[in-house]
Amino acid sequence: MVKRVASRSDAIWLTLASLLSVALVLMLNFPHHSFWYDEALTAYVATESWETLWRWCVEVDIQVPFHYIVLRLWSFVAGESEFALRLLSAFAILLSAAAAMQVGRRLGRHFSSSLGIVSGVLLALSLGTLWIAYEVRAYAFALMLFTWATAFLLAMLERPSPWRLIGYAALMVAALYTHYTALAGFVAHGLIGLIAALSKLKARHWHAAFQAVLPLILVALAFAPWAPIMIARGSADRSFYGGQVPPDLSLRVLTGFRVLGRQDDPEAELTWIGAYGILLTLGVLSGLALPALRRALATALALSAPPIAITVLLLLINPKLTGRYFWTAWLGLDLVVAIAISVAISVLSRREGLRGSLALMAALALISLPSLSGERGTPPKSDFRGAYAHICTEGTPEDVILLRDGTLFVAHAYYGKLPPCQRPRRAISMPDALVPDVTRYLDLGTLQAKMREIAALRPPNVWIISWQADIMDPQALTFALLDAAGQHIEVRRMFGDVRLDRYTYIDFALLEQLAIEGPTTQADWFNIAPLPDGAKLLAMRLFAPKPAHVGDTIVVQAWWQRGARLLPTLRVSARLTTLDNGWLYAQVDQPPAGWKFWDDRWVDGVPAFGRYELVIGQDVPAGRHAVRYVIYDTEGAWQPITITLGEIEVVR
Repeated sequence: MVKRVASRSDAIWLTLASLLSVALVLMLNFPHHSFWYDEALTAYVATESWETLWRWCVEVDIQVPFHYIVLRLWSFVAGESEFALRLLSAFAILLSAAAAMQVGRRLGRHFSSSLGIVSGVLLALSLGTLWIAYEVRAYAFALMLFTWATAFLLAMLERPSPWRLIGYAALMVAALYTHYTALAGFVAHGLIGLIAALSKLKARHWHAAFQAVLPLILVALAFAPWAPIMIARGSADRSFYGGQVPPDLSLRVLTGFRVLGRQDDPEAELTWIGAYGILLTLGVLSGLALPALRRALATALALSAPPIAITVLLLLINPKLTGRYFWTAWLGLDLVVAIAISVAISVLSRREGLRGSLALMAALALISLPSLSGERGTPPKSDFRGAYAHICTEGTPEDVILLRDGTLFVAHAYYGKLPPCQRPRRAISMPDALVPDVTRYLDLGTLQAKMREIAALRPPNVWIISWQADIMDPQALTFALLDAAGQHIEVRRMFGDVRLDRYTYIDFALLEQLAIEGPTTQADWFNIAPLPDGAKLLAMRLFAPKPAHVGDTIVVQAWWQRGARLLPTLRVSARLTTLDNGWLYAQVDQPPAGWKFWDDRWVDGVPAFGRYELVIGQDVPAGRHAVRYVIYDTEGAWQPITITLGEIEVVR
């Protein structure tokens, strides 16, 4: 009896030490950077109003509402600062660690409690989790609910009770109403419950079999009312381009995000993917070899395989690839790795207390290796806070901010009212949009209407904030008329991946004239068609400082007309060269109207716009230089056409 109490006491202290370690790491990694777009969106929906929250979930973006509701209630107590809103996600990860420890301890009680320690630390502190641990998004909160639901489900399957039934159903329903991807986790739970029910049926324990599936039935019934809304989302979502994500790429991104917190797929990840694969293989082999761990292995595989398979299949239909979508598989994968580590530790020591301490140290060491590799990924570095601070410090309250595109209204709503922005600035969306829509874009008619609005307001400065703007302004039309009517005194000032531009000394009469008569009225006309039935270059303009200095930007504008024949290999190259064209200083090569506005999107009778920025680098000597525009075919089907647009004077 004394040994059992001592062992339980050791386990409690070890669990507390593990949770304190997790809390310490979470504190040390707490970020200070600005929200990126998705976080600003979550903050807007959760803090604007109850009406906005509900309308957003059922009409605009069709999202499950529970996280927004909890975050709104949280903000009433903790405030709406970046720190306060992120704190909810960090707390959720700490609670997720506690739940994972409970799951691992239950599954490993016939072998070692170290399984719980390792599972909890891996789940909470892997770099993929540290990414979501500070995001003002639903993933961390959903992970906490799902992990605790798993703990309740396993406990109920062993020893059913009304409280465990209610606890599981409440947690899993909450997870489903927190993020749609929790459905993959519910399928995993369904598999576990089905296996348990079949086992009971085989032993003719009819009541026990019913108890195994009852919680799943209750959860399904509770989520059923939202199913029609969820199905409507599938047909309404236009935030992604068509195509498929190959399964091998999905699995690489899954592993790269879990281990390194990276969304991309660089060659450097292959070593870590291989190492992770070895750990998983060792965990599977260890679980198969040791009878005391076979149930743990079976549960881990049931928790990981269905979510991975479902997510990979969904990415073949909905190609929005992100490593976070696999979060429902993390608990199962971490349990497999924990099996490998626990078995290795059991070889080193037979003392249970020492095993737990070694397990904690091994888990902390394991998760620290990717961080030390220099390959760790980071969330988008979108410094909207810095951009708005610059606008409000350098500008005036009468300025106008153009949101490129209109979905950035959520960032404007949050940062446009924070110090040093004592008074809100007027914002105009380019174009108007509540959510990203790859089928819509800023067109010429909308641009002209927006420019007439600006001409009527006569602001001292016009600022342009751009973030992933090539989705809904793929031609960069927002700049088209301002290039001609104003002085572009701040060009491409970057705040992380947020671009800020500033126009001042605007000729509002000219701006209104261009907005009414059309942007090509003051351009030089060429009417050049590389092929008789293909796209035609209509007109061009060159904008350059007089004189120009190192660091200045030259802008080339081109207006094209759609042809009867599509030219997918048509390219243009804006170039800064010597006068004799013998040396090239800068160039921009792209399809005429941009990489996301090919000629199959051009509209008959409406000019397509191309804009190209050439930066004068340190290698450009003083004197006169030429700006040229080359039209060519990537496959060399016809001779390139070179147009000399003009000369610039560089002063050093």
